[in-house]
Amino acid sequence: MANKARERSEPENETTRESVGGRMHLPAVLRMFWAWSLAAFGLMVLVAYVEYRMGEPLWQYNPLGNRRHEDLLQFLPLYRLVHTAAFYTGLYRVSYPPFGAVIYGVIYWTKHPVLLYRSVAAVWLAAGVCGVRHAMVKQGMGGVTATLFPVTLVLVSFPIAGLLQQGNMEMFMWILAAVGTWLFLRGHDNWAAVLWGLAAAVKLFPAILLWLLLPRRWRAFGLGVAVFVLATVLSLQWLGPTMAVAWHGSLANVFGYQGARVSELSWHELAANHSVFGLARIMVLLAGKSPAKLPLPYYACGAVLMGLAFFGRLWKMPVANQLLAVTAFMVMFPPISYFYTLVHLYSPFLVLVFLAIREEREGVRIRGLRGTLMLFVPILASFTVFTYPAVLLYGGLVQAILLPLLLMCALQYPFAMVGRKPARDE
Repeated sequence: MANKARERSEPENETTRESVGGRMHLPAVLRMFWAWSLAAFGLMVLVAYVEYRMGEPLWQYNPLGNRRHEDLLQFLPLYRLVHTAAFYTGLYRVSYPPFGAVIYGVIYWTKHPVLLYRSVAAVWLAAGVCGVRHAMVKQGMGGVTATLFPVTLVLVSFPIAGLLQQGNMEMFMWILAAVGTWLFLRGHDNWAAVLWGLAAAVKLFPAILLWLLLPRRWRAFGLGVAVFVLATVLSLQWLGPTMAVAWHGSLANVFGYQGARVSELSWHELAANHSVFGLARIMVLLAGKSPAKLPLPYYACGAVLMGLAFFGRLWKMPVANQLLAVTAFMVMFPPISYFYTLVHLYSPFLVLVFLAIREEREGVRIRGLRGTLMLFVPILASFTVFTYPAVLLYGGLVQAILLPLLLMCALQYPFAMVGRKPARDE
């Protein structure tokens, strides 16, 4: 799993690799990524201004034009009915699995949901920036570069900005999944399984992260599944009024929400939803069929293809490839996957960033690494940059094409892993 696939390049050039005082320069590919990310942010602002001058509606030209914390506050009146059967049958229904519904309940119980959400987000992002800075300095970067790189990327990151503006529950799932990934990369498989199991209990699709524990770490995999089941059972018991009512109500609402959206072909779906389901839906519509029956074969085909890719090839490749592939699949496969879900890609992105730094320091060349890193620029950019309805171009569909390309890079180019230590708790 930790096999290195590197091709020797020209001999190291110390004058280009190191800056004054022995500190490394940021590798060229990361400087390019940095510059293009800033350019994408500037282009988003420019497009917004032009469309504003053209008289376009706010929600179209401004990707952050919705009501602040809309997703966070939308269920607040509903939780007056929690622990009753009416909680599952009202006009507004929680479309999250039981543990996700419990997290909403805890947030509302504090009486200050917005303050809590902002505080958690601030601590999380600050911890992330400090962690990346510390790791970059440890790898030989200068303090200024190591600070500016993560800070500016957070500031111009559209998925992060969109997530904070919406106040979506993805924040808590992102924390669980990302910390679990960090623990996994450090060899703490059991703890990683616990956090990934909890993330899957918030929203089902992070369960694919548990695949990273296969085929050799069955105990940790089983622990993750057990945590998922236990969190779901305890959540059903808390939601009430009985576990049976909570189970049937939650199941109906989660899959009912998905079913109600599969045929929707609105501007918002085309622009902001990067799921490859959108491409499949358009193909079905062009064939003169209804997409109402598409989800079942879509799920089946996706599961089979990803299973073949993972167990046929990925499990023999470096962990970086596995992480990139399963994360890309996790954010592109669900039929409803909006721009803020792309925050999960920062975990494999950072693994590749530090791989690029190590590549620069050791004077080697890893095939495919540069192109893969640059794919993150349009994927993490605002959907408004690629959305021009007059010419039938929509950001969600563009990113639904780019995400499979990212997965294909993970399948094609072996990336040596950085920081993978022997598991201490296996």
